[in-house]
Parts: sequence; structure tokens; C-alpha cells
Amino acid sequence: MGNHVSGGLLAAMLCLPAWAGEVPVAGAEEREEAASNEPTVAELLQARLALSPVVVTAPIMSDPYRVTTDPRQPRLPLPAHDGGSYLKSIPGFALSRKGGTSGDPALRGLGGSRLNILLDDATVLGGCGSRMDPPTAYVYPEAFDRIEVIKGPQSVRHGVAAAGVVRFDREDPAFEGPTQRGYFGATVGSFDRRDGTGEVLLGGQGGYARFIGTWSSRDDYRDGSGERIHSQYERWSGSLLAGWTPDEDTRVELGIERSDGEAAYDDRMMDGTRFDRSGYSLRIVRKDITPWLRELELLLFRNDVDHVMDNYTLRESPMMPMVRFPDRRTQGARLVGRLQPADDLVVHAGVDWMRNRHRDGMLRGPAVVRFDETPRADTARFTDAGAFVELERSLDDRRKTVWGVRIDRSSSRALLDGFGGAAAGQRQSGRQLSGFARYEHRLADQPLAFYAGLGRAERAPDYWERERLFDLGSEVLTQLDAGARYRGRRLSATLSLFYGKLDDYILIIAPGLEPAEARSVDATTFGAEADWRLALDERFSVGGSLAWVRSDNDSDGRPLAQTPPLEATFSVDYDDAHWFGGALLRAVARQDRIHPGYGTIYSLDTTPTPGFAVTSFYVGRHLAGRWTLTAGLDNVFDRRYAEHLQRGAAELGALAGRIPEPGRTAWLQLKGAFE
Repeated sequence: MGNHVSGGLLAAMLCLPAWAGEVPVAGAEEREEAASNEPTVAELLQARLALSPVVVTAPIMSDPYRVTTDPRQPRLPLPAHDGGSYLKSIPGFALSRKGGTSGDPALRGLGGSRLNILLDDATVLGGCGSRMDPPTAYVYPEAFDRIEVIKGPQSVRHGVAAAGVVRFDREDPAFEGPTQRGYFGATVGSFDRRDGTGEVLLGGQGGYARFIGTWSSRDDYRDGSGERIHSQYERWSGSLLAGWTPDEDTRVELGIERSDGEAAYDDRMMDGTRFDRSGYSLRIVRKDITPWLRELELLLFRNDVDHVMDNYTLRESPMMPMVRFPDRRTQGARLVGRLQPADDLVVHAGVDWMRNRHRDGMLRGPAVVRFDETPRADTARFTDAGAFVELERSLDDRRKTVWGVRIDRSSSRALLDGFGGAAAGQRQSGRQLSGFARYEHRLADQPLAFYAGLGRAERAPDYWERERLFDLGSEVLTQLDAGARYRGRRLSATLSLFYGKLDDYILIIAPGLEPAEARSVDATTFGAEADWRLALDERFSVGGSLAWVRSDNDSDGRPLAQTPPLEATFSVDYDDAHWFGGALLRAVARQDRIHPGYGTIYSLDTTPTPGFAVTSFYVGRHLAGRWTLTAGLDNVFDRRYAEHLQRGAAELGALAGRIPEPGRTAWLQLKGAFE
């Protein structure tokens, strides 16, 4: 079925879907076995076209706790050109809308720093105290080869993960000789939507250079009733990856990235007029050092974010112009080794370190024209050092255990009087312990596998939480995850269940409701995710997904604020290797389990949200070579609706109105690869 095809880059270049639109992650031994049995491009094309649609409508989890997807594959409905909107299409995710871009994603109702966002294993942190620029605002998904989501505390290798880990990754290119290849994607759509993505990869056995550029813009959109929503944006990014490969076991890669943009926000009185990011990374990898030390990797990175927001550039200038200009520098290092002391045992062990410093500045009145010349004031500094070990042991051909433990030492220091009620120089530090154990079992006579895992994730408060109350303790999630996966000849299905207890959950409070704007409570969360896809024949398939979470604030006897409602999708897809098409129905239930004025660093509960259902269609054509042309129509019936997760802004009132989603949207997309 093409499950072991190596390299997300190949899938990206071919613009082809895997089984049910996702590519399972193989272990080291599976990848080595796959390399010797890799199908030809023709075989891959034939198999994939017969099993799944070209456009992703209902992603299938590769494991009950893991999803991988190709961000360059067309999706329905058409997402915005940022990380949060891409994640929204994966079952279990919800998005807090701000305008047309830069929404804050949440997994199973947990977002912010509970969801670890990594770009090629490096961390990017925004500067806005009101989350105008979450990490996903600096993500340009089509600049990456794959997105991997690990749900729940089921890994310790990528930092502390309560809700989970999202990894935007690029695959390591491999060459047999001098090679030139590339990728191109372009989109046009309603509300003057314009997107472009391009990549050129040049290389050979001694090294390579990879150039990636993206650009996206859209005007204000209109909702289903025709009302204009303040939501325009323009974004661009450029990446250069230069690699040196003196032999097949050594890789040295230098990465340089630049991006910027502007975005109008309908949920607040200011817009983002600068999202300037400069990123630098150095990665050194050495493989097959000894028979038992299979790989050693060192990563050094630095990300500088320069963010500006004002109330006069993208909207009518008020009587009192105002500009705010925070910035954030995040730098870190990571050293990890993959060891194989026995045939049935693989060990990942390593250390990581990260430091970030935040500064801020604000001007009002005529002085706003001089903000670029005005120095920023240091507000806070955070440092974290961690060590981890994760082991995977095969008990036999069908059973394995995976477990890991991680210890972190965190330190936070207020550098500005009044930051979270602290005095300048006040420091808080602590030790956090995280870990998990998981058992996986695959049946011998059925394409059915089960797993169960128990995990603990302990994290220190982040900048946005300490900004509201500096004196906060660590938050702990202890969660049981269980699930099953079926992969038959025609049917694929996955079920994931979870039950968690949150100790000292950091609850954010609207100003004026309580003496402090944050406090710790105990909470319970549980829910389920399911997806399935059935191939009716070589051309038609149907599929769907379901995501449900229920969370309670046990300390206050109230629902835990900002919990998303029940959501389900159903899709029908057709592909005859020439033409393809399909439809997607997304239905969301009413959510009346709320706690008004309480929530998270990115949004607060306001009012109950009615349920809704939205239908979208697409049709496309396979063109010559590796090119596809796709046309789509989202929100076909021009329904006016709004998502439940929304920001309750203090300046707009604790019960601010919700931002409606876009109305009927037509789009046309061309994607392909060239050599």
C-alpha cells in the first residue's frame, strides 16, 4: 500500500496522497526494510489513486496517538496560509480565530504552551502579550515536507507535551548523482486570495542547496450574511538550507530563514503590522558511529521575532494613535543519540537547552512615528534545561513496549517592575518531571492493533501566564491514552480514547472578575477521536471523523472554559486517475458548557455557541507529468456561523461578539513538481 515509502519529500514532489491522506511513521528497522522494497513511482501512483483522494478531506491517523500529513497536498476546505489553519483540519484540533490568519490552535481543548510547536525541532515564540502572534503565525506549512502530531503525553523527546507535539519537518534529501528538482504551487480564490509557493533543490552526493519561498495574501472576507470582516493579511517567507554530505553517514546543514507580514484582527482594537522573523540553525548528524551507536545529532538554533501592532495602519486612524512593539529572542541547543544495544531495543537519549528573552515598548499620540527609534524595555527572561531517555523494546514480532522519562529545570526572572505583580529581579525556578509508558499489540491473523499508554507531563508557566500572575506553580497532566487501529484491504479505521487529570491547571481570568488574572485549579478531561475510510471500488471512497472532549473545572464545580464542542465530518471522494472530485460535510454541535470570563491565554468563554453544518465541494484533473489542477467551493450554502473558541477581549468587553467564519468561497489551485 505504499506505507513504507521513504521520504516525505517524494510525496511532496509527487503531490500524491497516502492511504486516507496520511503517511504512517516507520521505525528505524522498518525504514531500512522499506528501502530495499520501495515501489516504483508508477506502482505508487496506481496504488494511491485507487485507495484515497488527491484532496485531503478526512485525515486518517497513522496511529491512535499519531498523525502525519503532507502540507503540500490540497485540502478541503481550503485553509489559510499559516500553521494553525492547517492543524484545524486534523481531528481533535480547534482554532481560536482572530481575523484571517494567525489563529491559536488547541488539541483536545488544550493550547498555548500545552501544545509544543516545533519547526525542524526548533522553537519559535511570539512577542505579543495578547497572543497576536502565536508560534503558528510564523509557520508557512508549504515550506515543509510533512507535519507530525503526537497526541497526549506519549513522547519525551520533543520537550514537555501535555496536549501533544506538532512538528513541522523537512526531510533530508538524498541523491545518487547531480540532481535538480523543484515544486510549485499557486492558489487564487474569493476575497482576492492569492498564494504562491516555490522550491528549487540542487544537489549531488557531496552536498545540496534548497531554496524555498512562499507568499500569501487576502482581502477582508465576507461572512454568510455578506458582512465584511476585518481580516485582510499579507505574508511571505524565504528559506535557504545548505547541506554538506562528505559521506553517506555525515550531514552538516545550515539553515537561514526570513519572513514577515501584516494582518488585520477583528477581535481587538489593534492590528499586526509586522511579523518579522529571522531564524538560524545548524544541524550536524553522524550515523553508524559504532554497532550500538546508530546516530548522533546536534542542533543549534536561534529565532528573533520583531512584532509591531498599531491601531492606524490597517484601519481608520483614531483620535489617539497607539503602537506597541515587543520582540522575542529564542535560542537553544539539542543533542540526541539513537542507540541500539540489542536487536530488539532502540534507545533515544539526549539533552536540550533553551533560553528566551522578551522586551516590550509602547507609544501614543504623535510620538508613534518614532517607534522604530525607541528602545524596548526588558520584561522577562526564561531558561529551561532538560534531559530525557526514551526506549522502544520489541517483545516479539507483534508486541512492543515504549517508555520514557524526562527531567527539566526551569527558571523565570522578571526584569520589569510590575510584570505579573513581581518586582524587577524576582526569580522563580523549579524542577519538572515527565514520563510515559506504552504497550502496543498487533494481532497475528487480523490487520488490527491495540495500544494503551499512561503519561505524565509537568510544565512550568509560560510568559503569557506569568504576565498575569508571576507567582504560579507548575501544571501537571496525568493521562491514560488507549486506542485501536484497523488497516484492511478496503477499510482503514482508528479509535483513540483518553482520560486525564490536571493538577494546578492555570486558569486565565478576565480583568475585574477576580483579584488576580490567573490562578491554579484542578480539572478532569476525557474524550475520543475516531476516523475511517472505506474504498468502495478503485474510484470511489467514503470516510469520516469524529472528535469529542469534555473537561471540568473540579475546583469550581464548573465546566472547564474554552472546551471545543463535538465535531464530525463525512466525505465522499472520486478518482479515476484522470479526473477527481468529492464533497465534505462538517457538522459541529452546540456548546453550552461554558464558564463566562474564564479561559486560556488565547481566548475566554463568552456565550453558548449554536451548532452548525457546512458543506464543501472540489473537482480536479491530473495533468501531464506530476501536476494537478483543483477547483473548490467552500461553504457552498453560504452559511453564517462562528466557531466556539474565540477571544473575549477586555477592550471589547468580557462578552464580546464572535467572529463569523468566511462565507461561500471559490478557489482554484495548481500544484506540481518538475525536474
